[in-house]
Amino acid sequence: MKKIILAPAVALAFTGLVASPVVAAESTSAQSASTQTAKQKKVDAEKAAADKKKEEAKKAAAEKAEAEKKAAAEKAAADKKAKEKAEAAKKAAADKKKADEKKAAEDKKDDAKKPPKKVDPKPAPAPKDEDKDAKDDDKSEDKANPINASVQVTSGEVTAEELAEEGVTVKVTGLEKGDKVSAKSGLTGPAVTAQGSTATMKLHSANEVKQKRVNFALQLERPGTQSVTETSVVPLADESEAPEVDPTVSLSTDEISQSGIEDDGIKVTGEGFTPNGTVNVVGGAEQSPFATQEVTANADGEITATLKYEAEKKLPAGDYAVWGVDQGSNTNSPAQDFTVTEDPVIDPTVKVASKTISLEDFKKDGLKFSGTGFSPDGTVSVKADAVSQQSAAAPQDAPARADEDGNVEGVVKAPASFEAGTYSLTFIDDVTSAASNSVEVTVTEDDEDAVDPIDASLKVDPKEITAEDLANKDKGVTVTVSGVKKGDKITDSLTGETETAEADGDYELNLWYEGNPDNLEVGKVPFTVTIDREGTESETLEGNINVVAEDGDDDGDDGNEDGNDDGKDGSDDGDDGETEAPADASFTVSPKKIEAADFANENKGVTLAVENCEPGADVHFEVNPKGINVTAYENTVTADDEGNASVNVFGTSSDVSAYVGAYTATATCGDDTMKDSFTVTGGANGGGSDGGDNGNAGNGGDDGSQLPRTGADLGGLTTGALLLLVGGAAIALTGRKNKFGQTPTSF
Repeated sequence: MKKIILAPAVALAFTGLVASPVVAAESTSAQSASTQTAKQKKVDAEKAAADKKKEEAKKAAAEKAEAEKKAAAEKAAADKKAKEKAEAAKKAAADKKKADEKKAAEDKKDDAKKPPKKVDPKPAPAPKDEDKDAKDDDKSEDKANPINASVQVTSGEVTAEELAEEGVTVKVTGLEKGDKVSAKSGLTGPAVTAQGSTATMKLHSANEVKQKRVNFALQLERPGTQSVTETSVVPLADESEAPEVDPTVSLSTDEISQSGIEDDGIKVTGEGFTPNGTVNVVGGAEQSPFATQEVTANADGEITATLKYEAEKKLPAGDYAVWGVDQGSNTNSPAQDFTVTEDPVIDPTVKVASKTISLEDFKKDGLKFSGTGFSPDGTVSVKADAVSQQSAAAPQDAPARADEDGNVEGVVKAPASFEAGTYSLTFIDDVTSAASNSVEVTVTEDDEDAVDPIDASLKVDPKEITAEDLANKDKGVTVTVSGVKKGDKITDSLTGETETAEADGDYELNLWYEGNPDNLEVGKVPFTVTIDREGTESETLEGNINVVAEDGDDDGDDGNEDGNDDGKDGSDDGDDGETEAPADASFTVSPKKIEAADFANENKGVTLAVENCEPGADVHFEVNPKGINVTAYENTVTADDEGNASVNVFGTSSDVSAYVGAYTATATCGDDTMKDSFTVTGGANGGGSDGGDNGNAGNGGDDGSQLPRTGADLGGLTTGALLLLVGGAAIALTGRKNKFGQTPTSF
């Protein structure tokens, strides 16, 4: 058996069958719109599949034509080569014959010149085999050449289905013109007659083929010689089964707004589709999809897509679904539901922390604002329109951003070129361009000579003085007035004289009584100090001078009715010669500086404490903010049996930054009014470690434990605290009573 050499494989595309759509019969009356839509979708899908297969068939036909063209070219080249070989052989045979004839003629001529030999006549010998063979050789030139051909399958590897339907191309070489080639076994096909040295034929499988290769045999016939049988093999390719299609899709969210589906769309991912196949991703309701996107699955059958709603009107809010249609298998994935929500109604409303602000503060710290009704997560900008003649500019450097509920808080800062005047601020929703209500704000000129309000206090030294010393101009008492400014006019009620402060800080007055010291009684001598400052209201401070008796003085009262001490009883009438005046009430504020977070903590805050008040007397406390939008606090408590009273003041709003600033604290006990101050800072951590509401009992202060509170905590609106709306939030100062310790250091 001869060795068969297979030519390089030429791949032929297989064109599958296209199944015609079959639709179950329905009565006209029962056919619904959804069925018609489904039918139309199926027809469209089948049409797309048919178009695809048509393209594939067209491509396969082109490849087949190219292969046949190549085979024809190879056949022509082989025929030409065989013809040239035959002609060369024929010429060589003719040359050999001519040479033989020439040689034979010369031999015959030589034999004629020789004298004949005389020989005895003998019987003619029988012819030898060599002579017979020689005669046969002389006749061999007229016999046909034996067949020496080879078979090649030029179609390469095919499937069993392709072998049955399209067949394979078989090329036979080494033929002569007129040779007949026919299928003998294995495959069938029409016989062909060689027109040259090669012949090409198309063979098919007659029966269903299940093996991996098909052996076949060809019968080759040539006149004048014995026919031969040539064999070859057709290898069969495995018919891989189509991958199982089980498509599913997933969505990036199950809820999206009307504007979201228009602007960003909904992200879709999927898997289980035909690898490298076409997939239609559909979004909407079954009968009315709002978007369709055609994508191609990757080699793993995965897809990604983004569906957007593109129309003039908004997509109605409601429930929708997304599904994928695998075009290769005409299979739909399960639908994934999602909801389109209505866009919120944009109706922005804004409040500002203050309607008046200085130009310097507007540029440096800005004006706080808060608002509602903006686009969720959208940006907010602001514009300023001049009400007066000053030029207007947009004061906000960068837009603020609303939260998910459309609420916004921020600070508006003026640019360097901004001028004083009255402005109408309008806040713009950048998403919808909706404008808020206009807020009129007055920006005042920066006044380098601006006058601070008077915040002063006084202290008397010594705390006790005799009437004689008080009436002595060179002695008297020293009253220190704290918190004065240079140029302040200070007038006391005892002397009636007015003095001018030469510097900021403390100013000392020397006060005495202009009169007969005998007219002064032991006890308190009230007086006032009035401070006048240009550009602001005057302030009058009240104080007391504690007058005591001279050492050794007594009233001579020995208990007799005449009122004279006769000295006979050898005893004192109870007057030891010195009348003890009550101690001055004192006022303590602790701590003097506290961070906002601690000030808004009811367990900390600032403690206001008074000592040496009349037991059972009312003690009135006030706290007044300086230039910030926090309402003043006031409360009246009753002094305990020792004449002590206190309250703890703290903020109640979650917006602790609203409390940052300076405060004046005042305590009034009877005729005594005492002042002090404290500052709330904007630090991140709680402060007040130097005081606060520690509630120490004052019994030596060694255990640091807290005293129990007396009375109810004063908090919220039930305490009588006044509220002020700052930036839309309720800001208030409130307080609670503390049990006063025995000494001021316990606070």
